Amino acid sequence: MEKDLRYVELFELYQGLLTQKQRETFLSHYCYDLSLAEIAEPEGYTRQSVYAVIKTVKEKLDEYEEALGLYNKNQKLIDLAKQIEGANKDFADKILDIVGR
Repeated sequence: MEKDLRYVELFELYQGLLTQKQRETFLSHYCYDLSLAEIAEPEGYTRQSVYAVIKTVKEKLDEYEEALGLYNKNQKLIDLAKQIEGANKDFADKILDIVGR
């Protein structure tokens, strides 16, 4: 399974909308870089069930982003901050603080 770092950023924004199991499984795979087997074995799950949870999380993250657009808005604010950084560094830094960069 190819990892897309965009999903890590989406996860940071929308993790509160996921179940505890979904959060733990996603974190284990994407952030702690555990394989499907490494996640499944201690819990008594199959690799396929772990894959299904991760797939569901990615689908939900895409749905949340489509509905709310927070990632897109953050990216636009970051781009804006970079554009004005030379003219007004303090203002650019405030924008970056708001979006958590």
